[in-house]
Amino acid sequence: MWSLDETHLKLLKVGWRKKRRNTGRCPAESREERESVPRARMRIVSQWPFGETGGSKLCNMAAEADGALKRLLVPLLLPEKCYDQIFVQWDLLHVPCLKILLSKVLGLSLVAGSLLVKLPQVFKILGAKSAEGLSLQSVMLELVALTGTMVYSITNIFPFSSWGEALFLMLQTITICFLILHYRGQTVKGVAFLACYALVLLVLLSPLTPLAVVTLLQASNVPAVVVGKLLQAVTNYRNGHTGQLSAVTVVLLFGGSLARIFTSIQETGDPLMAGTFVVAALFNGLIVAQLLFYWNAKAPHTKKE
Repeated sequence: MWSLDETHLKLLKVGWRKKRRNTGRCPAESREERESVPRARMRIVSQWPFGETGGSKLCNMAAEADGALKRLLVPLLLPEKCYDQIFVQWDLLHVPCLKILLSKVLGLSLVAGSLLVKLPQVFKILGAKSAEGLSLQSVMLELVALTGTMVYSITNIFPFSSWGEALFLMLQTITICFLILHYRGQTVKGVAFLACYALVLLVLLSPLTPLAVVTLLQASNVPAVVVGKLLQAVTNYRNGHTGQLSAVTVVLLFGGSLARIFTSIQETGDPLMAGTFVVAALFNGLIVAQLLFYWNAKAPHTKKE
């Protein structure tokens, strides 16, 4: 309804520039101009340089608002050309740019959510003063997979929104590893494990490690995820319950791995990353299914003499 032909729009822009040069102010439009081209006026206002003074308060406020919005979205959520496509040309259904926006929002949401994903598991272990039902081997293999994803992404300079949760999940997973050892009476071994892991991580992130080794580490994520989740599934089956396994953590890991399939394809285009998250989603789904199956099963209480 508000579309204008290109010739009319160019004439309006030329007229505005002349008035701008002559007065140094936003163009004063007649009543007829305001009523006939409201959409064109909005587009021109969105292109006024931020911070210029003069003219009506309305046009200055519009220019400042556009500048603030652009600084907020570019480049955090959108490249500049996509910002222009959506907010300057008002092409709200531009599919490639919408996919980029969706991927960025999902990725950053996963990174933010990862700060809390495994905290319920940590608190559950601390509250029970027990790590019964958790497989140490499974948790360590998950730590290997997270470390591989993080090191591979840093080495290949992938956007932080495509892998950032691996950093926070790694910190929480290594905490769970230590707690399992601690409540098994192996605190010294737990401290030694933390020191050794920190040393290995520094070596992997240093220039001394060849790219081929980093790629091999990422490729090993698939078998690490498979074996790790199967070990946890076997532990659940043998126990007949899920013990101190946190339902919140398991469900969030499953949902996060599903979302990461889309964001890894969109932001990295790396088939190795995408394949890892496909496998992770499948086996996280297996643990979710066991959690539902054993929902009413209770861990037997051991009597202390």
